[in-house]
Amino acid sequence: MKILYLSGFPIPSRAAHAVHAMKMCQSLARNGHEVALFAGGRPPERIKDLYEYYGVANTFSLKLLPLAGMRGATLLSLPQLHRALRAYDRRDALVYARSIYGAFLAARMGFRIVYEAHAPPPHALIHWLEKRLFGMKGFQKLIVISASLKCIYLSTYGDIPRMEVCHDAADVPIVGAVPEYAWPGRPDRLQVGYVGHLYRGRGIDLILGCAERLPHDDFHIVGGTERDIQHWRSQGGANVYFHGFIPPAQVPAALSRCDVLLLPYQKGLSLGGRNIDTSSWMSPMKLFEYMAARKAIIASDLPVLREVLNENNALLVRPDDLDGWVSALRACKDQSSRERRAAAAYADFLANYTWDKRAARALQGVPL
Repeated sequence: MKILYLSGFPIPSRAAHAVHAMKMCQSLARNGHEVALFAGGRPPERIKDLYEYYGVANTFSLKLLPLAGMRGATLLSLPQLHRALRAYDRRDALVYARSIYGAFLAARMGFRIVYEAHAPPPHALIHWLEKRLFGMKGFQKLIVISASLKCIYLSTYGDIPRMEVCHDAADVPIVGAVPEYAWPGRPDRLQVGYVGHLYRGRGIDLILGCAERLPHDDFHIVGGTERDIQHWRSQGGANVYFHGFIPPAQVPAALSRCDVLLLPYQKGLSLGGRNIDTSSWMSPMKLFEYMAARKAIIASDLPVLREVLNENNALLVRPDDLDGWVSALRACKDQSSRERRAAAAYADFLANYTWDKRAARALQGVPL
């Protein structure tokens, strides 16, 4: 089956949606489909190979439309997307869309549509387009990233007969494939890691509070803009190391150097610095990367994270309980306890949260 994946966002980008699109297309191809990924943008000169940059195989075609600022697949981008889609036979191709604008356009063109949503409709236009899309002849299925988000969609639109929860995912580590990664700090100390953005609601202040209380442990923060790093570095002690942004393909190597990985999401978590609280319906990709890394996880005890985590595969602590986080880190000094939870998380990951299984689940029940 030909699958036309409409990202609706620019590639390359430091945002998680770019990694998500590249990984999903790789897995759709590994599931036996002929895949083309449509996104806006042009690779900077310093990125010679986007497949290598994102750590994926060159098994799908990448169609970068020359659209500056394509974020959200704005209405101005649709004429170019329309011309690109006209090259395909709508009877012989399935459109998999992360963009409601692209999904609606493709449905009007007669394509069959699988639509994936990562957030509730933020404004009236998207609400109207989604409601229309769910009633169109070509609509096949709605994919949402958490059971909590499914409940929101059901309460917003009523019954949507073809809807499935597909949490985010990660790649299965390839034994011996993790490259060397320069690592500062003290080799005989507990290595505590965090990977992700540094904006409001990510719990960076909580990590720094733990580091202050546990000066004999090393804390590593990977990610963030230079401005955010400068802000937080001024508040961190000598045992806190800021690595900055690294290419997605290098993330597994960084995770492999840690003993414990932190997921300190706070209530009121913002999305990309915008005033949107995602803490009730999110499915953070780094959670599954942590599970795949086979490391102990300490996470905020939020209902949406309990869709994946439990007391067997992680340590769960109230988001605002600094004493609880310090106690959990002290408990992780016991290597056997650490390894037991890490092994349980890895087993859950292999059973349910690989990209290949996600891609197959997303298309389950769709005539191909």
